[in-house]
Amino acid sequence: MSIPSEPTAGAGTALGRERTLAAAWPPEPEALDPGEGGREDRLRMLRRMRDVWNALNTAYRDQVRAEVEAARERQAEVNSYWDRQKTTVQERWATRTGGRGQTMVADIPEVAAQWHPDNPARPEDVRATAQKRGERSPYKWQCPLGFGHEPWAAWPKDRIQFGAGCPACRKLIRLVDIPTLAAQYRGPVPAREVSFAAHERVAWICRTWAVDPETGGWYWAEHHFDAVSKERALQGDGCRVCAGYVIDDTNSLHTWFPEIADELDDPDIDARTLPTSRHNVSRKEAFGEKTGGIYATLWWRCHKRKDHRWEATILNRVLGNSCRWCSRSGISKEQVRLVAELAGLMDLVPPQQRDAWLPDGTPDFTSHQVTIPTRYKPEHWRYKAVEVDAVFHLPSHGIRIGVEYDGAFHHSAKLRDRRRSELEKGRVLATAGILDLLVHVRVGDLLPLEGPHAVTVAVPERATPYEQACAVAVAVNACFPGSVPGLDAYMAGGLPRRQAEADAYIRATWGELRPPRRRTERPAPARPRKLTATEPHQDSLLTPVGEPYRNPERPTEIVRGYRCACGSSERFTAVQAQVTSGNTRSCGCLSRQTKQQNRPAVSRAETQAIRAWARDQGLRIGASGRIPDRTKASYRLHRAGCLDILDRQGLLDEASVRRWAEDAGQRLGSRGRVTGRLWLDYAADYLTRATAACRDAAL
Repeated sequence: MSIPSEPTAGAGTALGRERTLAAAWPPEPEALDPGEGGREDRLRMLRRMRDVWNALNTAYRDQVRAEVEAARERQAEVNSYWDRQKTTVQERWATRTGGRGQTMVADIPEVAAQWHPDNPARPEDVRATAQKRGERSPYKWQCPLGFGHEPWAAWPKDRIQFGAGCPACRKLIRLVDIPTLAAQYRGPVPAREVSFAAHERVAWICRTWAVDPETGGWYWAEHHFDAVSKERALQGDGCRVCAGYVIDDTNSLHTWFPEIADELDDPDIDARTLPTSRHNVSRKEAFGEKTGGIYATLWWRCHKRKDHRWEATILNRVLGNSCRWCSRSGISKEQVRLVAELAGLMDLVPPQQRDAWLPDGTPDFTSHQVTIPTRYKPEHWRYKAVEVDAVFHLPSHGIRIGVEYDGAFHHSAKLRDRRRSELEKGRVLATAGILDLLVHVRVGDLLPLEGPHAVTVAVPERATPYEQACAVAVAVNACFPGSVPGLDAYMAGGLPRRQAEADAYIRATWGELRPPRRRTERPAPARPRKLTATEPHQDSLLTPVGEPYRNPERPTEIVRGYRCACGSSERFTAVQAQVTSGNTRSCGCLSRQTKQQNRPAVSRAETQAIRAWARDQGLRIGASGRIPDRTKASYRLHRAGCLDILDRQGLLDEASVRRWAEDAGQRLGSRGRVTGRLWLDYAADYLTRATAACRDAAL
């Protein structure tokens, strides 16, 4: 956009002009293979759809940021135009030839050109200092930039002596100037009348693609949601449905996992409003009174047995967890084979409820879900029942023992050390009178458990079920002599006896005796980064010496030798990427020079005044410690009455300070950052120029 140096009729651009846009459909992604339509297949398609949504949200966010930046550049040009006119008008007023009461509006041509034709008087008849306090000005002005702004009322004194311009030009950016957001806007007010940084929550629509869980094909979908305009324009918030904050027919639990939704045991909750991945409660709910913990659990009812009810999160259900009473997630085939062999030596206690899916005549080797009475349950336990792999009754001694099969993978200390919880589990079961002893079969190199209510039986990782059963029976018989009467005959036989029953249970539960072995894929070796010499940053003081090479201690880093322009004869080694980007610009001399510079002293009274002013402006500043230099500079300008160069919060604009530093030849920080000293120097320079202008005006 080109803003004229002198106001002319019809000057301006399309900024602020109404646009007629329609949200376009993004390109259709590749079709997905629905597979057999199982949970894993739907979960795979759901993840792919989320990836597509995230990619579209990221693309929209980048477009919005680019459009906002372009609109701000146009806004900066408009502000620059009014700043130039303010300077010109104030200089013309300061160099006027007539007296204070003799100068008319017509004597200031820049302001007279904006005189509205419907005013009750001519500019030749109105004094330039005309003003009546407490009264509305009868004189109107028209914007010269051709944006279609309504005429505004202002006293000539404000326009000439203070340089006031068009108030609508200071708030020029509208939502219609952000085409990506304007295409999705569905609010009641036209987009040309809504500020791009408005705080009101309005309606939006997002056009995207969704996946049909049945066929794997993509179809057009419109996401409707409410959001704040400022959050979408300045923070880059995308579609709330694509992000998972709003649930509709494209991402609900009912759509993707209807079999899980049918097991929901709460008539007040509609599965069409539930997400597919909620696990933790929000921070707001975590501090409320209704939540019972850190997990967003719901009640579910088993479709196999209607009397089975349990609590679980949605994410756990989607990932495959089912009824805790009917689940086989905590049972392994190795455990079943061991329990089957021990059942021929000791009396196996069946579970309280037999698995309804087992065929008649098949023994039930399901783990026991033991409910702990409240008075025996530790305070830090969040579960109501514990799982015991198998329970056996020893009639000769009138006691019960439990057997726990601790595999080498799940009970390894590399993942989590469970020894403390396992010992506590045996102590609670013994104290509550449920079991007299808990036998832990520790496979492989697992560390033993030492406790009054626990016995450890170590078995090799490749031990057969027969060998494991012999080791457990010997340990039990050593603790309770004579409790395993057929042990000698069993060990003399040298062969297992109950593996046929174990196979029958495994087939009924898993459908196969052994799962197919998967071939491990060997990862391809990582390719080392190519050694390519790059030039230092344009503001760098370093000159390359030699070729780049890899850091022996960190092979991923490429380092290079440099010499600094400060005059040091020592060779300086640095990471080449840091020098190229400008993060490293010297051998350390720039940092030392900055630290050696004396910072201007700030009195205690001024520090307290700055903190009080910052609190009144709503700025976040600590009660102690160093005050940011930007806040100090803004306070000094505010105290001097220079409010026109401060933003709504009362702070200096960083872009203005950066432009001043570049024009004055001041050195910026890394990546064009405005350092603390530049804020204070800019404020001091502005106050000096303002004082000089007032002195010249007085003369």
